[in-house]
Amino acid sequence: MALLFITITMNFQLQTKGCVGCVETERMGLLQLKSYLNSLLIPKGEIFLKSWSHDDRSGDCCHWERVKCSDASLGGNIVHLSLNLLQIQSLNLSLLHSFPQLETLDFSSNWCNHLFDPIHGYKSLERLEKLRTLDFSGNRFNNSALPFLSAAMSLRTLNLGSNELKGVFPPNGLVFPSSLQVLNLRRNQLSSTPKGYSEICRLKYLQELDLGSNVLTSMPYCLSNLTRLRTLDLSGNQLNENLSSFVFGLPPALEYLSLLDNNFNGSFSFNSLSNHTRLTVFKLSSKVGMIQPQSETSLVPLFQLKMLTLHNFSLGNTIHGFLVHQHDLIFIDISYSQLTGAFPAWVLQNNTRLQTILLNNNLLTELQLPKIVHGLQVFDISSNRIHDSIQEDIGLVFPKLRYMNFSSNYFHGTLPSSMGMMKSLLMLDMSFNGLSGLLPKTFLSSCYSLKFLKLSNNQLKGEIFPEYADLTSLAWLALDGNNFSESLGEGLLKSKNLTLLDISDNNVSGSLPLWIDRMSSLEYLYMRGNQLNGHFPRQLQNLKLKVIDISHNSFFGSLPRNVEFPILRELRLQNNEFIGSIPDALFEAELLEVIDMRNNNFSDMVLNNVAKASNLGVLLLRSNSFETHIPEKLCQLSDVGILDLSQNRFKGVIPSCFSEMSFGAKKYDSNMSFDPVEGFSQVSFSQSWSYTSAINLDDDFGYGAQRTPAIIVDFLTKRRYEAYQGDILRYMYGLDLSSNQLSGEIPVEIGSLQNIVSLNLSSNYLTGSIPDSISKLKDLGSLDLSNNKLDGNIPPVLADLNNLGFFNVSYNNLSGEIPIKGHLLTFPERSYIGNAHLCGLPTNKSCNPASVPEPSGSKQAKEEEEEGDDVIDMVWFYWTCGAVYITTTLALSAILCVDSRWSREWFYQVDPLVRSFARK
Repeated sequence: MALLFITITMNFQLQTKGCVGCVETERMGLLQLKSYLNSLLIPKGEIFLKSWSHDDRSGDCCHWERVKCSDASLGGNIVHLSLNLLQIQSLNLSLLHSFPQLETLDFSSNWCNHLFDPIHGYKSLERLEKLRTLDFSGNRFNNSALPFLSAAMSLRTLNLGSNELKGVFPPNGLVFPSSLQVLNLRRNQLSSTPKGYSEICRLKYLQELDLGSNVLTSMPYCLSNLTRLRTLDLSGNQLNENLSSFVFGLPPALEYLSLLDNNFNGSFSFNSLSNHTRLTVFKLSSKVGMIQPQSETSLVPLFQLKMLTLHNFSLGNTIHGFLVHQHDLIFIDISYSQLTGAFPAWVLQNNTRLQTILLNNNLLTELQLPKIVHGLQVFDISSNRIHDSIQEDIGLVFPKLRYMNFSSNYFHGTLPSSMGMMKSLLMLDMSFNGLSGLLPKTFLSSCYSLKFLKLSNNQLKGEIFPEYADLTSLAWLALDGNNFSESLGEGLLKSKNLTLLDISDNNVSGSLPLWIDRMSSLEYLYMRGNQLNGHFPRQLQNLKLKVIDISHNSFFGSLPRNVEFPILRELRLQNNEFIGSIPDALFEAELLEVIDMRNNNFSDMVLNNVAKASNLGVLLLRSNSFETHIPEKLCQLSDVGILDLSQNRFKGVIPSCFSEMSFGAKKYDSNMSFDPVEGFSQVSFSQSWSYTSAINLDDDFGYGAQRTPAIIVDFLTKRRYEAYQGDILRYMYGLDLSSNQLSGEIPVEIGSLQNIVSLNLSSNYLTGSIPDSISKLKDLGSLDLSNNKLDGNIPPVLADLNNLGFFNVSYNNLSGEIPIKGHLLTFPERSYIGNAHLCGLPTNKSCNPASVPEPSGSKQAKEEEEEGDDVIDMVWFYWTCGAVYITTTLALSAILCVDSRWSREWFYQVDPLVRSFARK
């Protein structure tokens, strides 16, 4: 049974000893509200009422059912009411009449779609004369709720963010109270606004306006009338105004201005900010093109920014003119802006309180460090063109760094030993560079706080974490794509919190150490592409692994029959030398999603427990040694999305029960921002900035590393391998039975796999005709039926497969005309060759050869003429042969007579042949 909480804050006026007398009206109101909400709760749960006073949150006195209040209170009045019930779909506002002192009503995040108040209608809120804050964000209110909300004329703060309001801004039907100070309409569907005077512009006391994530294309000109406006957020819209003029016309008292992710184009002059003398936060970017900065005058700005965000600017080396006068910055994000030249170390020199600088995805070519010890905490210059080595004193300059991302550059040399002085470092990403040598001992033994270390795709070498390594906080370690050749070092055992270990694509050889099962926190193990050998490491069974990838190594032998991984999600054993059967115990892992055993020598499957693998979405068994019929128990994998049984020796017919497999019902989790295989650089380290009416900038950092690595699946479709992951994997469904010994007809039930994208039945012994039911596969993008014994016509209904991008029926016994419509006309001749009786485009065979009857006399004359031509040809042939023979004989005789050396050689070769024939 669910327990849901209503939070009630009580404001008590008198304090006495002993028990409290509660206001009867409010007591009855609470009980009535509790009963009402319980009746609406879906699924049925229990409402738990909880209250406290401002002065004392302990005690139990009022004798209200499930309500606690102070034992030293008298005459309590409820002033704050928060109803976060998640599944309530309507609210009877008349129940709030019992709380006349109510100041704050929080009904956010309930998915409510309407306000139901049949008795008092829109006057329900009008009676709450002291209501100051109303939060209805995170519901499903549309414009029909607006007349009710307009009755709350005493409001100071109105939050309608994340609802379904549509149409113009301000919404028709919503009358704002003239005293409104904070208005939040973020994440709705509000569109264009009137250019002239607007309802919003009469709000003389408005201080904060948030219209982010709508579809606004313009704003009213009268915004300049809002002289008290301090916060304006228009990010995530479609504004295409003249940028400089628009910014210049905004209220001069602005302190926070966000114009991120709009449709601005053209140029921008930073001088347009000159009137905004209080500006503290400025954010600007475009979704449709690069913004060109205008050349600036020598005017010194009167404001001092704390936070600056510029994306998609064509800055070049013009950043200096704007920032040179800023000395109070805490956060700088100038990404994707074609910034060139050396890293602007002077920005750090000028702004000693700077905590975050993000200059990723630019064109920087040189790293320069400031000449001071700086308190910087976040440093990101990833995806630039810096060719330097990393300065040896970087750890001395930035001792307080918490996040450092230098990935995707051209850094060379070794990691500086001074990085061991970064005692606060949480995340380090140096992947995709040219770093070489050993990892510094001071770094491995001193960075106690390090949680995420990504050094992939460099040229590092040596032992992986020798015994002196002491990274006790490490949770993620990615060293793939280097030249590490020695085995795992016991220093890894000191990283007791290690969750992910990726040493793929190195030169590590030998067997896994026996002590690996002591890494009790390990969940993700990636070791593909090394030179590891031996039997399947049994010690892995002692770990709670979710991913095992030991593919592309030299492991051999059979898998243990009793192998168990209860919470395993992915098992990747491809490209090894395993033999024998696939243990049935593997399928007992109920969370198992991917099994990849391609390119081994497995020869048997025990599938008694296959039905337990209800979550299995990918099964890849290509290139093994299976010689049996396809087990019908595979059909119990009802949620499978990709099945590859190709390049085996499966025989018999294709099971008709494949129609029971969904090939489309499986849904993968796409909320994955961090992929340890494809690139740690996807991890974003975000700074949490909260902005309130008091202009608070919170410098509490948080890191955005996703705890669940992404699933990546390689699958052959359209005769090439593609890697599918994230959202793409959610919509990729394929069946590959090619290169086997399957016979019989293609089952008509194949048309039930309506979500399938790739179907490959090529290189078998399939007979019969192509079933019309394939035309039901509307999402089919690749169909390969080549190299079989199919006959009959190509069904014309296949032309209705509008998504078909690859089609091959070559080398069959098909006949008749190729349907001349739809996508079938777009495929080349090689898609149809090897079918002697197919005709029509794109082949050169005509389906209706012309046959005109000829007169008998002319026909006889033609035959006599052809017969005469044959006689002449034979005579000419005999004369030619005779001439060649005579010419050759004369030439040979002349050579033998003239040159004695050639004559002797001739007789030396001929004489033994003559003697051998004589003996016979």
